[in-house]
Amino acid sequence: MFPILQIGPAVIQSFILALLVALWLGTYLTERECKRRNLDGNEAWNVVALAVVATVLSARLVFVLQNWGVYANNLAPIVSLTPNALSLDYGALLGIIVAYAYVRWRKIPLARFADALAPGALIAIAMIAFGQFLSGDAYGMPTDLPWAVSFWGERLHPVQLYDALAALIGWVIVTRFHPRFDGQRALVAIAWYSAARLFIDAFRSEALLIGEGYRVNQIIALIVLLLALGMMGKANEVQKTDA
Repeated sequence: MFPILQIGPAVIQSFILALLVALWLGTYLTERECKRRNLDGNEAWNVVALAVVATVLSARLVFVLQNWGVYANNLAPIVSLTPNALSLDYGALLGIIVAYAYVRWRKIPLARFADALAPGALIAIAMIAFGQFLSGDAYGMPTDLPWAVSFWGERLHPVQLYDALAALIGWVIVTRFHPRFDGQRALVAIAWYSAARLFIDAFRSEALLIGEGYRVNQIIALIVLLLALGMMGKANEVQKTDA
């Protein structure tokens, strides 16, 4: 693990650095894609900024609720944000909702903007996952597989690298994909990454469970996958009817 990186005289947390680079690069790529699709590139920065604020605040709230026993007798630390005290997967849901609301309010063509966002989002996800690997966050379950990594004296699944690899493969897929209608590229990206997370999260150690041990992350991934596939199927039917 390399939770702290020293670049010359500067010392920075590796996850924070990965997050900043991911946000900048992902937004920059989205801006370029927006311009290719005759959309206002500046809106990419606005959407991402709003989504990030909503994600961080809600991710902190979810983490506090998940660990309420730690904060119940001392509320002051709640307002202290640290990278390893955020439930980013759940926070991202509110971030997506806020971004969607802004896009609708600004009357930005949703499907075209989603297509522009997809490649940059996958690159950002890959970089964030790699940052989690460096910092030791979102670690995997114990394993004896040859590619296991050592964290805290245990050999664990490198689920962060699985996540990063899945996002990079998704990026290759969507950049080479030739959509037949606006929004198809985004739906392919969502379906691919949701399917990947459905598999990857089975090896993740940190997991919120409900019922008889069902992982919330996997349930969400399955729902999103089915929705994306359903939307693609419906859009294809519309295309056939119009033809």
